[in-house]
Amino acid sequence: MKNLTIAFLFLISFYSQIQAQNIQSWIDAKKPLLFEKLYVHIDRELYSPGDFIQLKVYQVNGISHQLNTNFRNVFVQLLSEDGKVVKDLMLLSAGGQASGEIKTLGLANGIYTIRAKTKYLETFGEEALFHKKIWISKSFSTLGPIQKNQPVNTTIDVSFLPEGGNMVLNAVNTIAFKAIDGNGKGIFLKGKIMKESGDTITSFATSYLGMGKLMMMPEEGVNYYATIDQHPELKIPLPIANGKGLCLNYKMKDESLLFDISANMKLDHYPKFYFVASHKGTVLFNKEIAMVDNSIGIKVSKNLFPKGISKITLLDTTLNPIAERLIFVDDDKDDLLSLQVNQKEFKPREAVKIDIDALLDKGDSIKSTMSVTVVNKNYLSTGENGQNIKSYLLLDSDLKGAIESPAAYFVNDQGHTSSEKLDMLMLVQGWRSYLWDDVEKSSTPSLADWNDAGINISGHLKKILWNAPVPEAVVSMDYVYRYFNIGKITTDKDGRFLFKHTYLVDTLDVMLNARTKQGTRNAEIILDPLPKMDSVISPNLLNNSCFNIELNPDFNKVNLSRQTKELEFNPEKGTILLGAVDIVESRTEAFTRSMGDYPWADQTLIVTPEDYSFPYLIDYIASKVPSLVRSGDEIMFSNKPVEFKLDGLESDLQEILTVRMKEIKLIDIVNPGFRLIGELGVVDPRGLIAIYRKDMHKIDIDYLKVKGRIIPKLKGFDRPAIFYSPKYTLENINSTKPDFRPTLYWNPDVSFVNGKATLNFFTSDELTDYVVYIEGVSKEGKICYGTTGFKVVKKYQ
Repeated sequence: MKNLTIAFLFLISFYSQIQAQNIQSWIDAKKPLLFEKLYVHIDRELYSPGDFIQLKVYQVNGISHQLNTNFRNVFVQLLSEDGKVVKDLMLLSAGGQASGEIKTLGLANGIYTIRAKTKYLETFGEEALFHKKIWISKSFSTLGPIQKNQPVNTTIDVSFLPEGGNMVLNAVNTIAFKAIDGNGKGIFLKGKIMKESGDTITSFATSYLGMGKLMMMPEEGVNYYATIDQHPELKIPLPIANGKGLCLNYKMKDESLLFDISANMKLDHYPKFYFVASHKGTVLFNKEIAMVDNSIGIKVSKNLFPKGISKITLLDTTLNPIAERLIFVDDDKDDLLSLQVNQKEFKPREAVKIDIDALLDKGDSIKSTMSVTVVNKNYLSTGENGQNIKSYLLLDSDLKGAIESPAAYFVNDQGHTSSEKLDMLMLVQGWRSYLWDDVEKSSTPSLADWNDAGINISGHLKKILWNAPVPEAVVSMDYVYRYFNIGKITTDKDGRFLFKHTYLVDTLDVMLNARTKQGTRNAEIILDPLPKMDSVISPNLLNNSCFNIELNPDFNKVNLSRQTKELEFNPEKGTILLGAVDIVESRTEAFTRSMGDYPWADQTLIVTPEDYSFPYLIDYIASKVPSLVRSGDEIMFSNKPVEFKLDGLESDLQEILTVRMKEIKLIDIVNPGFRLIGELGVVDPRGLIAIYRKDMHKIDIDYLKVKGRIIPKLKGFDRPAIFYSPKYTLENINSTKPDFRPTLYWNPDVSFVNGKATLNFFTSDELTDYVVYIEGVSKEGKICYGTTGFKVVKKYQ
């Protein structure tokens, strides 16, 4: 018998060791997660057609929130209510930042969604992309609030969500609940929890944005349901209680996190389990726990958790989850930016100065730039708690589904503290909707999906008269009329070519020239189609990703007044009739020659309209340069060979013969023996004829098309214009031109020196309150956010 006991104890010990190895293996098996996030800061939320949407993109590491140091294509789209893409931008994120603007001219009234993505993020689905709602609305003749073009939805939905995931018999359960209307917004209601027999167990009422919680102890053999006072026809069944589960109850107290874990008090023995804390897929710590009673308390230091959402999981000995819930741990630090306005009230057109201090830990700093907007409060949605960089990176981007008023969760109010609001959100929104669970299950995209900066332009060459590839041919790509070569590449055995990571700005014409191995143009260039951008996104996906915003009731009145005053202004009232003016000097147009080809020209020919009569350019040059001799397909210059360059690029006689005289601006002639090759001082024996054409808009592009060449129009990276912010002086402060800018100041690139920055701008003529928002990320990934405000009042008497 003694031997049997020893063997039994040995088996228990061996089994415990196996389980300990299993939990460590389970932790080790978790792959390191790679993820990124996009946040877009926009200057305001309400616009009129014709306004510009100013935006700044932050591309950060999804784990640390540090700005990514790479180069990446970021796609920003504006979508209408039916999901159609009406505007799109491609921005180059350099060091995790990019800025741009969207033109709203010609857009109809309605709610629009700003959607931002990268090629990498697309692999994780719509929930992983950035979404933000805005309004674009014209002013109407009435001064009342704008009415939405949608019927009032009176339907409601009420969900009951046990803390930890399951209701447990004969244990004290915390049950969260959420009541929403047909548009998904939280609503107030009251009700009761009833037994099927009709007995009332407890009453409940929502406390914040349709959320609340209650406590109850389910009994065996009893089913429960909820009734709603405002909707007596509803009878909502509660989840069925589990006899063998665990209740996971949580609260925060000072610097400690307190967990109360309870089981069915009628069990003969209580389970052993693992308490596991994780953050964004990384296990922070774990502890094996053996219950000797029906409940046990666990106290954990708050300092063990990073700022943001973490997950607590209870695993049984076979590593299956028994209970799970999300918690939000805050470091109780302020928004890390302090803003000081030089005064609280200003006159119209008065200078404003705002000093900004970064309140960072020692060793941290602001290495990048931040974005700031100063906006008329009437051009923001009601509540002013829609979204900011802190609420997005800490809440929206980690929880699936739309969050109502996300920024409000970080504000204490009379009814609830920020921590109370956040915990209710974790109980409701966080109930099995942690985005990082999906990231863990997804396969990590390949490195190529991370390194997609620039545009890939590919295609193939074929013989002109038959469908045969042209291998070992040289394909060059150049800007049209920009005097700059983009790249040159040789085709493979199948005649294919690829220009990788090409950086083009704006929409422009490029020129692709093909030369066969023999130097001829006997090749046709076939471009591959560029990847198609999204054209329509499901409206349901958009609505599930972010909430609609409410129109500010004062927006219509203020915007109508702005437009009326701008239309009433007659610019002719300020014009001055000038007398006869004699032009004493005409300014020549700025012109840039090809750099580095030759230090000077021996002769420069300026082409005038009188020279257009020459049938060919080569005839014109021969008439001006007697030493130039043409013999068949060759051109000699004083018995020396001639090199041709067209707009700084190597060319040949065949191409030169296609150039029309009226396309030419000037021609440089360099005599043989006056140029150096490379950096070694070798003299080039050839002569040079460098031909420069007029600007793109002055000639017809069709005349450039020759055999072996195509001139496609390609859309490159969008480049924003400089935001206009007037400076008032004694000379223009009394100008009659009205100034009712909704956005007083926008700067996507505020630089900090030794943790400090200063903003300077002028107020407008609008007498109202203005709100200042500045956002950014520190070197260590700390979210920096600051806000303040001021008022513009009547001129002092």
